[in-house]
Amino acid sequence: MDYPKSVPSAGLVNGRFVDENPLTGSPGSLIPADWGNGVTQEILNVIKAAGLVPDERKTDQLTQAIGELLDFKRLKNTPTTLGGYGISDASGRLLAVKQFETVGITLYRPDPRAKRIRVRLVGAGGSGGGCQPVPAGSFTVGGGGGSGAYAEGLFDVTPQMLAGVPITLGAGGEARAVAGTSGGSASFGSYMSASGGTGGQVITFVSTAPGFVQGGVGGGVVTGGNLSSARGIQGGYAMSNPNWGTLAGCGAASPFDGGAAATGLNTTGFAGVRGSGGGGSCSYNASAACLSGAGGGAFCEIWEYA
Repeated sequence: MDYPKSVPSAGLVNGRFVDENPLTGSPGSLIPADWGNGVTQEILNVIKAAGLVPDERKTDQLTQAIGELLDFKRLKNTPTTLGGYGISDASGRLLAVKQFETVGITLYRPDPRAKRIRVRLVGAGGSGGGCQPVPAGSFTVGGGGGSGAYAEGLFDVTPQMLAGVPITLGAGGEARAVAGTSGGSASFGSYMSASGGTGGQVITFVSTAPGFVQGGVGGGVVTGGNLSSARGIQGGYAMSNPNWGTLAGCGAASPFDGGAAATGLNTTGFAGVRGSGGGGSCSYNASAACLSGAGGGAFCEIWEYA
């Protein structure tokens, strides 16, 4: 688009429009209908390309449309192309990001405007290893829980999907005074699933000797992830050494959380969240148990695109 330089009757001065000057008798420029319609159509094309409905009463739609289109351009340039798909395959602007973390089954229905969805799914984390009352002169140490496996996929919204997709999320491994337990799996209908991490191990040994024990293994089974399919991370080792001290195992990180921190002697383990592992505990208390941290529950995040 440019000024109507090829139309003599427009009366441009130095290539630009000018006002009428009554004092000198100079006429003002005229705006040809073709040019005025062309400018209007240029603006409408931008507004419509952003998915907006033109409204003559609004004066901010062009600004809004440019912002929407710039956001989408940045999204398309994201260098994610695993599994033959990329985020650049999203067909329109981002409508919403929805998160699900309630244990059990939740029915998900996409926004009716959505054409494609990006689903991120992680299985539940295992709990750390905990401690029962410890014989005198001994230590018990527990490793951290493993994190859940991770799956990510990009899917076209179909009529069947609009009718509802069950999101099934398992609970994290429970806090224990013995070896940790595994977290539950996660699934997005029949499209995608990810298994949970396992619990941390436990060992008891005399306080004058060094010792260590492994954390739980990360979830290892993933199906349907056309952007990413990743096993979970193993929980941290627990160790005790007469020269270095005693430390429980930390919980393994998930894509949504850094994992539970490690703890020292006679301290309850920290819990994981959103698929991360729970922390172990370590103890020399002969009269009371010392619980581990629970694993983080399974988690699902969905990005909806127009």
